[in-house]
Amino acid sequence: MQRSTFHSKTDENGDLNQYWYSEKTCHVLCAAVKESMSLKGARVAFLSTPSLFFSLDEEDREQCVLFDFDRSLSLGSCSNQFEFYDYNNPTNLDSKLHGKFDVIVIDPPFISQSVWENYATTAALLGVKDGAHIICTTVEQNEGLMERLFKCKVMNFQPSIPKLIYQYNTYANFQSATLSTINPELE
Repeated sequence: MQRSTFHSKTDENGDLNQYWYSEKTCHVLCAAVKESMSLKGARVAFLSTPSLFFSLDEEDREQCVLFDFDRSLSLGSCSNQFEFYDYNNPTNLDSKLHGKFDVIVIDPPFISQSVWENYATTAALLGVKDGAHIICTTVEQNEGLMERLFKCKVMNFQPSIPKLIYQYNTYANFQSATLSTINPELE
């Protein structure tokens, strides 16, 4: 699925607290993922971020895995790149995936400290031993939590999530030229 295909064919599911980034935000966040891939490595874990996973070109997705609760996302040509993931059981992962990912992108369905701590447990299992690049999106009130859990700093780029009622920030544990820009959708 390309960006426009995903957005046009995949409805958000309020029961799963799914809210998609805008297409322009997907483009910028995917550019940041590619920037990180060029610096760190090509294996990317997308934790609860299907709109980003499916916005990457097929070639860029070859070394990527989508970890998500919504099994409907496993259908089609990407079924071998999907892993069922329940943040309530953050260590229930195939052990062959431990320590395999250079980049981890995270956007949980909920923003509470306990949920983020579960995602941090998962990221620690999946990340390469020398430390993965981490990209997260969450509310401003979680800035200290992002620093504590992932050593992430707030970036200038704020994602547009059209159906979400509050504004998110983007956080990363590496310097990103892409994420240092301002999102013109929010000006």
